[in-house]
Amino acid sequence: MWTRKSVKQKGKGSFFKNFWKCVLVALILSTIVGAMSNSFGGSFPAFSSGMNHSDVATTDQDDGDNGLGIDVDFDTDNDDYSIAFTDDNGTTYGIPENVGIAVITIIIISFFVSLIITAIALAVKYFLLVPFEYGCRKFFRKNLDEPAKLSNIVYVFDSHYKNVVKTAFMRNLFISLWSLLFIVPGIIKAYEYRMVPYIISEDPNMNYKDALAESKKLMMGNKWKTFVLDLSFIGWDILSLLTWGMLEIFFVAPYKASTEAALYESLKYGINVK
Repeated sequence: MWTRKSVKQKGKGSFFKNFWKCVLVALILSTIVGAMSNSFGGSFPAFSSGMNHSDVATTDQDDGDNGLGIDVDFDTDNDDYSIAFTDDNGTTYGIPENVGIAVITIIIISFFVSLIITAIALAVKYFLLVPFEYGCRKFFRKNLDEPAKLSNIVYVFDSHYKNVVKTAFMRNLFISLWSLLFIVPGIIKAYEYRMVPYIISEDPNMNYKDALAESKKLMMGNKWKTFVLDLSFIGWDILSLLTWGMLEIFFVAPYKASTEAALYESLKYGINVK
């Protein structure tokens, strides 16, 4: 049975034995995680059209009073306006036909541009950032036993690239789908699948279903304890803010990453530090 004290002690000890490499890899990991957490999306521009007397016209066809003192005329024979609104004085205000077409065209173009940007962002995330993230996790896992080499962070690119990318995608997909059922189920699934990067780092050939099932098994009965473990770093996070992030770079980030690796080791092999 693991304890917060044991995994934090193991993580801190391994971090100090390989200090500068751990700092560098933790900085890379923090940058990658921060980049992946950003939401990429497009927003549709807002448009407005001012009307003056040159845009005003009258119409002979009256479709009736709408009860508010304004008559609405949908005159399909009027090529000047896509929609026309006629007041009680017989004066018509409308949206010029060419303006309506331009607005619709720009909205459609903006929509497809947003889709392209989102597709590019997802491609960068899964084909570049995720492999580096999994490599950083492997580095900290290896560093528990002996000073790890920086080459660990690119292990995904050497072999099993497609399987790792697929596993990462399916893991995040399931978490996202559970998040649609309000926030809490998504958080629970995130903790349930938290050990997947470490599992894959040890067996890159493992099918994604087996990796998810293995993580679920390891985290059974440990999700709440892991949540409390995360909360135990709040004091360090506050101190990091007070030091403008310098403490985060040189201590807190590598400390957290090493502790999580030690947690995996304890869950997987029952290794503990008394």
